[in-house]
Amino acid sequence: MTWQTDPDEGSVWAIQGAKSGARMARLQLQSATRGGQGIVESTDLEVRATTIPGGSVTAAAGGCVVLGREQQFQGSYYGYNVGLDTVSISPTGSGGGRSDLVIARVEDPTVEGPNVWDHALTDQLIYTRVLQGVSSTATDIPAGMTYSAIPLARIDIPANTATITQDMITDLRTMIDPRTRRELRTQFGQGDADGRMDYANYKPDYERWPQHEWTGLVIPSWATQVQVRADWINTVYPAPSASTGVDARGKVRIGLIGGGSNNLYSRHSVYNFNPQNVNNAYRCSIGLADTMTIPAAMRGMTVTLRMYAQADSATNHYLLADGWANFSVDLEFRERPVAAASL
Repeated sequence: MTWQTDPDEGSVWAIQGAKSGARMARLQLQSATRGGQGIVESTDLEVRATTIPGGSVTAAAGGCVVLGREQQFQGSYYGYNVGLDTVSISPTGSGGGRSDLVIARVEDPTVEGPNVWDHALTDQLIYTRVLQGVSSTATDIPAGMTYSAIPLARIDIPANTATITQDMITDLRTMIDPRTRRELRTQFGQGDADGRMDYANYKPDYERWPQHEWTGLVIPSWATQVQVRADWINTVYPAPSASTGVDARGKVRIGLIGGGSNNLYSRHSVYNFNPQNVNNAYRCSIGLADTMTIPAAMRGMTVTLRMYAQADSATNHYLLADGWANFSVDLEFRERPVAAASL
């Protein structure tokens, strides 16, 4: 009877008076998480060197879900570390360095498999363990190891080293259900009939281009990263003249402006336009893409979104945002593991 939902307990799930077995709870968690695994919040289970560096590392407090792998229909496990868990790292000798993998591992004495545990049923179920001698590029449990575990960090230890410092630790945590939110903003340029003539021209610093900005953009409180794509589309390169020269060169970027020191700017993208026929105007476009880490102070903040340009002061020609030009900024806010020190 494959649909007997809880044979270990000799009962049926979700009817009045029934008992619930451990395996059914695990299978329910596996279904609820769609077989995913990882840490729960962005700072959970971060591996760091000890405050006074020595021969051990610590795993921070936090929760995780681990998919059982020793047995078919094993289900998933939830665990929470309620404090700093310290594990020792063996020193290296003169023969060379070594890479170790720090993992959160389920050691379930009720599940038969390649590993037999002598833990009492009252013991903890998930442990911080160290796998010695993994590849220096390892990011997951090595192939062939049927472990119910998630990677937390890799430690790359030089030869003749007994003290672990933070620069040796590579964070490998992933989140089981990271949140994302997309914010798309678009606008047209300003027509030149009203005399405003929205140029990107000859400024010693960045200017807003186009001049319009978007206010009231809320950065999610959980967002630790934002991916940005910005486009200045169909802008005008006017026909040059003897007084302006032919080159229109410069840089563009976007900014999330919270005020004071709470401003976040993308990297810049460059443009360089000049015509083959100096008697004609042209339509031209500029693109930008970047991934930015959101500072802790700006998470949850309401900011202003701006597009910027900075024309090259060594050139005389310019670009124009007229009524046929289009502008857009596409933001995807993402939740990714971060160091607790950044909060």
